[in-house]
Order: sequence, then structure tokens, then C-alpha cells
Amino acid sequence: MKRALLVGAIAAALVVCAIGAQVQTSPLFDPANLRAVGAFVRGLFPPDLSPAFLPVVARATLRTLGVAVAGTVLSMALGLPLGILGTASLWRRGPLLEGERHSLGRAALAAASLVARGLSRFLRAVPELVWALFFVVGFGLGPLPGTLALAVSYAGVLGRVYADLFEAVPPGPIVALHASGATRLQAFAAGIWPQAAGSVAAYSLYSFECCVRSAAVLGFVGAGGIGAEINLSMRLFEYGQVTTLLAALVLLVLGADAFSRALRGRFQRNAVHGSGLLRDALELRSARRGLGLVWLALLLFAFQQAGFVGIAAAGLWPHLGRFAAQLFPPDLSPAFLATLVTPLWQTVAISVVGTAIGIALGSVLALPATSTLLVADPDRRRGLPARALRVAIHGAARASLAVLRSIPELVWVLLCILAVGLGPFAGALALGLHTAGVLGKLYAETLEEVPPAPVEELRAIGAGALQRLLWGMWPQARETLASYTLLRWETNLRVSTVVGLVGGGGLGLALYNDVQLAFYDRAATLVLLIYLLVAATDALADRLRRRPTARGIALAPESALALIAESGSAAAP
Repeated sequence: MKRALLVGAIAAALVVCAIGAQVQTSPLFDPANLRAVGAFVRGLFPPDLSPAFLPVVARATLRTLGVAVAGTVLSMALGLPLGILGTASLWRRGPLLEGERHSLGRAALAAASLVARGLSRFLRAVPELVWALFFVVGFGLGPLPGTLALAVSYAGVLGRVYADLFEAVPPGPIVALHASGATRLQAFAAGIWPQAAGSVAAYSLYSFECCVRSAAVLGFVGAGGIGAEINLSMRLFEYGQVTTLLAALVLLVLGADAFSRALRGRFQRNAVHGSGLLRDALELRSARRGLGLVWLALLLFAFQQAGFVGIAAAGLWPHLGRFAAQLFPPDLSPAFLATLVTPLWQTVAISVVGTAIGIALGSVLALPATSTLLVADPDRRRGLPARALRVAIHGAARASLAVLRSIPELVWVLLCILAVGLGPFAGALALGLHTAGVLGKLYAETLEEVPPAPVEELRAIGAGALQRLLWGMWPQARETLASYTLLRWETNLRVSTVVGLVGGGGLGLALYNDVQLAFYDRAATLVLLIYLLVAATDALADRLRRRPTARGIALAPESALALIAESGSAAAP
């Protein structure tokens, strides 16, 4: 009975959200829309590889990479102090030290720690595209606003992650240091940092992957890079150029992923051995001095590509100050707040419908993408053509998932607008297509990694692939799959607040209009609303995730960050 009520409630919620997202099937079959989609598909080939356009692609790619590198470095520099100050065991639950005997001193430290945690939450709750939109108004068009947006947004992500890593280290060395009279910062430097350094480096590399994906779309609000070129080519109907730019984006993302994975394993191994990372660095410092100079030169080049050369231009900072002053106080008048009910409802509906589409399409593609279901078959009596067909279907499913998740959500919005027109339905479709690629990959990998014994027992008694899935894989994987799905819905809610920047409806459209019309006090209200919406969703999702965690199956932090890296959203586990 309870299950029937739950299914009925979910179905009713989907119907209501479909109404809010203005879901209509008729535009998908409208002849004019079909012709537009057909013209777009035909225009994608051949890609534009002309000598005049390839240098444009190269410059945009370098600029995007520069923005990602500079944004990552700045976010680490900002996130580390937030992480240190946000570590509860260091400032809120540590022992009373000399000079802190008075309760006011301890209370001040605890309050500062809570402020750091709250600031981290606010910075990561507001999407990086919203930060970029504000920085574009303050600094003008170009890569600099995109770099600052990544720095601010991912500082919130890393501040939370770093604090959790510092909190999780074994407490023995810290207790001993406090007992010997060490200050809190001394205890951090000698007791916490050596144990957490490897993990900090590994998770920072995860954030670099995220920054590369995010930097590629910041150009849609004027922050330069590949996104700006894709947006321009779409508006000029130069679809061959779009193909070339998307190929460059995919190669850039794959290259960043490969670079990150190559270094991440070493840093994670060093995390197990405490200070091994620092010891190796000291031993090999002289041998690697030349390589260090090369890295420094590359870093300076990245900051130059990110637009920091003109950061000291005359009048730039006063203009930013004047813009910031116009954000306060936010417009909280009842008349304006009443106008936000519809875009708020559209935003929630877009996230729910987009996630539902992603679950459905991702599940369909995940089954053939699961090698243990389709490819791994010990029955040698099958002929070579049948095995070759299975391998081909498996490869096609994997490739489809890779394409779906490699194209950013905002690019999908532009493509969906061709099929269904402007509005929230285009945003929901775009979220659904990208989510299908992310969840389909994670679903397939989760099914492949379940303990094999029950599945092999079913295979031994002659169970087919569907029976092995239903009775062997699904019972073991369902709670992990639910955790992935909930985290993806959190991410989709953040993204649904910005799809309106390119025509996908919701709060993003209202924010874009207010910024364009210089109603900055209203824009500030929308940012606060986005923050409250995301914070409420995080709290709800955390409560829903506690049930599977209590039964012993939880989403590992590295898996959560892997999902974030796949999606490219500034979310935090």
C-alpha cells in the first residue's frame, strides 16, 4: 500500500511539473521545426576546417584552457583559507588553548568558523554562470569575468571539500601537538596538512576537470572562450563551425581528464603515506627546478590568456564598485516578489522533468552499455556474427552516452530551441539529454561493479540477461543508483536556474532580463532566491540519502566528485 501511494505521488508530481515546464509534444512534430532541425543536422557536416577558421578555434581553445587553469589556481588559493577556517575540529570542537580561557575568545573563533562554512555554501550554491554574468557587467566582456566566476564558485566547492578532508584525518597527532603547547595553526601545519596533502591535491585535480567543462560555456554570457565562439556561430547559422568547435571542446575535456587521472593516482597514494608528497618534493626539488620554471611559465601564460593583463586598467575597479553598490539593498517589494512565483515554479519543474527524461533515456542506454550484460558471455556456442553484433551495440551505446554528456547543457538548450522553440520545455529537454549521458554512464558502471557471485549463480542455472539484471544486479545496485540520481537532481536544479540565460525559461531568463535592463537590485533578489532554493534542495536531498546510508550503502566522496566532474557543475557533496 505504501509503495502504491509513493508511486502515485511521484506520478502526480511529474504531471504537475510537466505542466510547469510547458511540456508539449506537438512542437516536436511541427513541420517548420523539423525542417529547422534537419537544416541544422545537414549543416553540421562537413566541419569547417578552413585555414581562416582553425586559428580562431585554436585561440578560443587556449583561452578556455587559460581561464580553467587560472580559475582553478585562484579557487584553490581562496578555498584553502575557507577550508582551514571551516574545520570544526580545529576551531569549534578543539581543546581550550592558552589565551582562549575566556569564553568570548572561543566563541569568536567558533563564529568565524561558522561564517567560513556559510560563505563556502553561498559561493558554491550560486552557479558560476550567474557569477560570470555579474562579473561581465562589472569588468566588461572577455575572459577575465569567466576566470573570476570560476574562482569564486569553485572556492566554495573546495572550501567545503578541504574542510571535510581536514576533519577526517586521524586525530592522534593533533591531540599530541595541542598537549605540547602548539597553537591551532601550528597543529594544522604539522598535524593535519601532512596527512591531508595528497587528498587535497587529488580533489583539486577533480575541480580542474570541472573548471575546464565550465569554462567552455561561460562564453555564453560574454566571458570569452569556446562558448562565445559556439554562441556566435549558432547565431550566424554557421553550423559547420559549431561542429569544429564542439570537437575542440571534446578534445580539450578529454585531455584535461587524462592529465588529471595521470596525476590523481599518485597524489591519492601519497595520502596514505602521510607526508610522502612533501618529502618527495623536497628530495627532488633541485632535480626538478628546471621543470618548475616551465610550469611557472605555463601558469603565467594561462593568466595572460585569462585576461589578467588588463585587470589594473584605469577606471575598472571604480566601475565595479559602482555596480556592486547598485546591488544593495535587494528589491524585496511584494509586487516584485509576486512576479517571481512563475519563474521559480518553472525552474523546479525544469529540473524535475529534465531529471526524469535523463533517468528514462539513461537507463535505456545503460543496459547495452553494461559489458557484463551484453558482452561478457561464457557461452562459446554463439557464432562470431552474434558476438560481433553485441560488441557493436555495446560500443554504440557507450559512444552515445559520451556524446550526450560531452555537450554542455547550454549548447543542448540552443539545439533544443530549434526543435521546440524558446521556453522551459527546451530547458527541460536539454537537461534530460545531458543527464542521460551522465547517469547512463554511472548506471552502467555501477551495474558492472556489483559483486559477481549472485549474478554467476543465476547464469549457472540458465538465467537470461534480463533475469540476471532483475534478480542479481538490481538488488545490489539500487541504493547506489538512487544516491547518484539524487545528487544529479541537485545538480540539475542548479543548472535549471541558468538555462534561461540562453532561452530556456525559469529564473535564468528573469535574471538575464533584469541585468540587461540594469535592474541590479532585482538581480540581487534573484541571486538570493537561487541560493535559498539550492540550499533547501540540498537539505531535502541529504535527508533522502540518509536512508540508504543507514543500511550501509553510501555514495563515496570520490564518486560524488566524479559525478560533479562529469556534469561540470559547481556542486559539492
